[in-house]
Amino acid sequence: MLSAQQASAIVLDLHKGFLRDGQPERFVIYYCELSSNGDYWVIRCNSEDCIVHGKTEYCYVGVNAHLVEVKTGRLETVVSSMSIEEYLQDKGDLEAAASKSYVLEPSFSKESKAEVINLRQKLASSYTDTFALLLGAGRHWLTGKRRHLEHAQRLLAIEGIASEIGLQSNPKDAITVGPETWHIDAVLRAIHKRQINLRESDR
Repeated sequence: MLSAQQASAIVLDLHKGFLRDGQPERFVIYYCELSSNGDYWVIRCNSEDCIVHGKTEYCYVGVNAHLVEVKTGRLETVVSSMSIEEYLQDKGDLEAAASKSYVLEPSFSKESKAEVINLRQKLASSYTDTFALLLGAGRHWLTGKRRHLEHAQRLLAIEGIASEIGLQSNPKDAITVGPETWHIDAVLRAIHKRQINLRESDR
């Protein structure tokens, strides 16, 4: 297992050769902690002028942190727009899925009368279109990163729409969703789009 000092040296080595005004830029480590699962050193660094001397005009931006795998020393960089937790979750989920895709599906069937009525009302659709979402490949509603699907699942549960997340080799025509589905209306619109696609494919 790499020590904090060894991991920090790897990150500092990455920044060798940086020049400012034709002179070598000096970088310093200002954060180095193990990730929550202990697999990576999470390291942040920036210019010495910024960190030590408080000259914020010399601060480098665009990077949240560098990750150094404790077993191999492999280096990865996380951009500033993503949290370390999200990055590691996505990475772990992707590895767990292997070559398959995460898919959000209903956890009830067309025989579940109360659930069918509720789904039809939430989507403001006909029974025929609602049943199409509960049969065969039509049950493959949404696909994307697991954490985005988990968020959509929680929003749907509040509306009384029970769902589950599984893995599919080929989630044919499932609607790909991302961070834009942060509210229930966006999630329902995505499912409605799936409904429209099913209707058009039957023509």
